[in-house]
Amino acid sequence: MSVHTSPRSGTAPGLPYERRRLEDVGYMTCMTLTLLGNYAQTGHFGGPLAYTPFNVAAHLAGPELGGLRYDYRRPKHPYGDKFMLAAGHCAPTCYALWMILGQALYRKHQATGDPRYHVAPDVAMLPVDALGFRRGAGALRTLLADQGLSDHPLFAQAKGRGIRALAGHIESTDLTNDVNGGPSGIGIATAAGKAAFWDIVGAPMGTPKVIALEGEFAMTEGHAQELKTQAIALQVGKRLRIFLSDNNAGIDDSLIGGVVSSRFTGYRLIDQWTSYGWNVLSLPDGHDYDQIVGALQTMEAWDPADRRPMIVIGTTIKGYWPGAVNGKIPGAGDQVVGYPSHPYGMKMNSEYFVALARTFEAHYGVEFQGISQGPVTDPRERLIQFKTNIDVVMSVLERGGLGDWLADRLVEIGDSVPDEIPLRIDVKHDPFMDDRLKVANLPEEPQTLTVRNSISGKEKQLKIALFRRAGETAGARRAVSEIVKWVNHVTDNRMLTLAADLSESINLEHGSIWGHYDPETNPLGTRLKAAIEEAGNASTAIGLVGQSASLEPDRFAGVWAFSGTYGAFTPLMYLPARVWSQQNQDSKFRTGVLHILAGHSGPETAADARTHFGIFSPQVWKLFPRDQVINLSFWDYNDVAPGYFAAAEIAAREKKVGVVVIEVARPDFRVADRSTFADPDLRAAAKGLYVIRDFAPAEPRHGHVVAQGSSATFNLVSVLPRLERAGVNVKVIAAISEELFDRQPEAYRNAVLPPEARQDLMFVMSGTRRMWPLRNVGSLTDDYSLTADQGNVWLTGGTEADVIAEAHLDPDSIFAGVQRFAKERPKRLSRQRALLDALG
Repeated sequence: MSVHTSPRSGTAPGLPYERRRLEDVGYMTCMTLTLLGNYAQTGHFGGPLAYTPFNVAAHLAGPELGGLRYDYRRPKHPYGDKFMLAAGHCAPTCYALWMILGQALYRKHQATGDPRYHVAPDVAMLPVDALGFRRGAGALRTLLADQGLSDHPLFAQAKGRGIRALAGHIESTDLTNDVNGGPSGIGIATAAGKAAFWDIVGAPMGTPKVIALEGEFAMTEGHAQELKTQAIALQVGKRLRIFLSDNNAGIDDSLIGGVVSSRFTGYRLIDQWTSYGWNVLSLPDGHDYDQIVGALQTMEAWDPADRRPMIVIGTTIKGYWPGAVNGKIPGAGDQVVGYPSHPYGMKMNSEYFVALARTFEAHYGVEFQGISQGPVTDPRERLIQFKTNIDVVMSVLERGGLGDWLADRLVEIGDSVPDEIPLRIDVKHDPFMDDRLKVANLPEEPQTLTVRNSISGKEKQLKIALFRRAGETAGARRAVSEIVKWVNHVTDNRMLTLAADLSESINLEHGSIWGHYDPETNPLGTRLKAAIEEAGNASTAIGLVGQSASLEPDRFAGVWAFSGTYGAFTPLMYLPARVWSQQNQDSKFRTGVLHILAGHSGPETAADARTHFGIFSPQVWKLFPRDQVINLSFWDYNDVAPGYFAAAEIAAREKKVGVVVIEVARPDFRVADRSTFADPDLRAAAKGLYVIRDFAPAEPRHGHVVAQGSSATFNLVSVLPRLERAGVNVKVIAAISEELFDRQPEAYRNAVLPPEARQDLMFVMSGTRRMWPLRNVGSLTDDYSLTADQGNVWLTGGTEADVIAEAHLDPDSIFAGVQRFAKERPKRLSRQRALLDALG
């Protein structure tokens, strides 16, 4: 083992750990995961094997040697170390190991009745769960009954608890794992945020720590590449420890000599990490337990004042097998290694599988049943043979005291997880539930407050203006820093922002009360310095909000975070946010809220360049399950505070809401005079939709006009007197958020936009006709709406006025479009009736 960018350290021989025990558990893990693939006839083979020695060592070496501090009985304990199998397709190595660990505790509890060995049935992963590999929960509910096996003694562990569904890629719900592994790079990309969280809440260095496993191919992903800068910028130090499995093999090619020509000798993984300032350790043999434990111990003993993150690059073999001899499998010839080993490509009970199994049999003096008779075609017999042979592997726990040692080791490690650690936050109080954050309690007048830094004791004057007077010039984006500032004032600096070096431009910069975060010199700073890395910034924000320091699953003790960029570039953030939404849905713990600021959205930003045309891109933020995201589109400064805090009030209380998206444009408009609106309520945006102009009484009605977006709404409001003079009688509604509107009382919804109005409606909006602000609108909505993609082309750019005119959202175009909509109302309704009549 060698250390780069730092002094050379010693290797592992002589360290106080039981190598033979780890090797036995490792061999059992390799055999178990191979059985999973054999009988499921799906999954991954080579990658999980490559990770197995490090995985086993991390779980069993013990925290004193740098292994994980965790409690198998309480695997989601907030103060346990965070384990991330970011290489999600390598899930079988974890499933297999967790079954072995679970069985060790199960057998010990069965034998002794000692509660120290008890694991709740819904927490444990047991040998019977092997049958759930790559099977859905629905199918597993009747799997045994369908084959008449419900009362078969082989499957007794399923009684009362069923069989766990084990996904093809690892998920955050899987025992000690803390992230959804895959798509490539997504899991590892959140690691910097996870590590920084514990610095931010004041935990001692390395308690907890983050250990993440990933491979060299996934580390070419943009998200993973950006982690290099994220972690060094956040100065997470040895709290973050990555194991990089370097086997030069991907899914269907090699990295060096394949994707990258072997003549390019400068493509060196070590150099790629040292050049980013990381501490890099290298292992010549990433399967050697002495070297692995030595690396773990080196990282554990590292100087906590060294704020460089740490990575171990271990040379591994994709397709590694403990019983291989000089690259050969006795009885089968050459070992299957490299990318050909990526999928489980062997037929059931094939020659190569049997040869692997024979090495295990010979090593432990056991015998697998039925594997010499070829594939099992009968479903019932396959289940029996599957579980029988899983139990053959588990029988090794009965030999030489291995099972007893393993159970005691797990209890010893588990008991080392503390129920209290020194933190600067109150873990029994959720500041995001504070009444001052409720819409009804927001101060309307500008505030000048005296705030005190709870760490340094320094005091300063803080000015916050959640609302502005009508006629002042201030666009909606100007209010963003004010709402962030108010949240930080109320929560004692628990709203963090990461927005590259355009933080000022999109108005996040001034949301920080105490400036830029530094873990040592300014831990209360909430503006986290970040590079122009949209995906990395969002991933770090997810790592931050995805944790809680509360021991109570229903109480949140953590942070919320904003990540933002120009609307046109926010799709770079979508993939990590989508995976985060899944994790939040599944988590049994309350987590924080990810905020995405789609700043400078709308057609206006084409004034920069056509590449900045921000109307199609922000639509990705609608692509979540309904009610798991709240989208907010603001046009007026005084919409921002009530709209946002209405969303925040929901997100703080409804766990399923894990993402809030704010869309604002660049221009500074005059603040609207709401005394002229049909709904003059200063906090009307909290209701999602509100009425700007109602129908003139006793006059023929010409339909509903729903507005969304800055220039579109502002210009529509500006032509209302002209429309009125022209005899156009339309109801004009501002659409801030469909999600907020859905939560209003039915009476309000019907008063603003009754169901039938959706058939008599047009939009005037800065977005596109590809995705309307409201669902279930009429069939002719597209024919009459005014959108920024009016000509179905990319705008050519220019000044803001030029761009808006080209988009046909200037006052004259809006007047003409609304007038046409009104005049053709009889024709519109007649066409729709005819369509319905044609159905018979």
